[in-house]
Amino acid sequence: MKNLLGTTALAAILTVGIVQFASAAPLSFDANLTGSSEVPPTGSPGTGFAFVTIDPAANTMAVNVTFSGLTGTTTASHIHCCTTTPGVGNAGVATTTPTFPNFPLGVMSGSYSQIFDMTQASSYNPAFVTAEGGTVAGAEAALFFGIENDETYLNIHSNVDPGGEIRGYLVPAPEPVTWTLFGAGLIGAFAMRRRKARA
Repeated sequence: MKNLLGTTALAAILTVGIVQFASAAPLSFDANLTGSSEVPPTGSPGTGFAFVTIDPAANTMAVNVTFSGLTGTTTASHIHCCTTTPGVGNAGVATTTPTFPNFPLGVMSGSYSQIFDMTQASSYNPAFVTAEGGTVAGAEAALFFGIENDETYLNIHSNVDPGGEIRGYLVPAPEPVTWTLFGAGLIGAFAMRRRKARA
């Protein structure tokens, strides 16, 4: 009975540790960008994929985007926040205007990668900062909350569709199972060691 209680206690400790580690870790989100996700839909055959990682502890946001097949050439890209209903509707631009810095413009396909320091006012649309209490800290909190609650979308604008040719809502990316498997492995190894010790 003691061995069973010991194994159960270890399992509980590892589970709590894994949950605490996960809550402190950066959060990842992705979005499939399509013309049908625009409001109203554009009918664009263009497609894209965005992968965004926010790190509240480090106050950073990493943005990675790939896209192709646009009917027009790119004029801007940014994240919009926050819609009144998760996953639907339109919202104002939250990140840098008129576009993400160094985003490829004048092209129909391309890729983009940038890490933003979210403590800097230059990472936001000034109007978004004003709307969120006039502070960068307020803007960061609102944007991260919006991302975590399906109230943000990444948009790519073109000269054919100035309001946005393709876009997609940011949703939680599939979580890696590494830590769960690691914890399960430790529990199994501990239980086997206890069994051997009894034999």
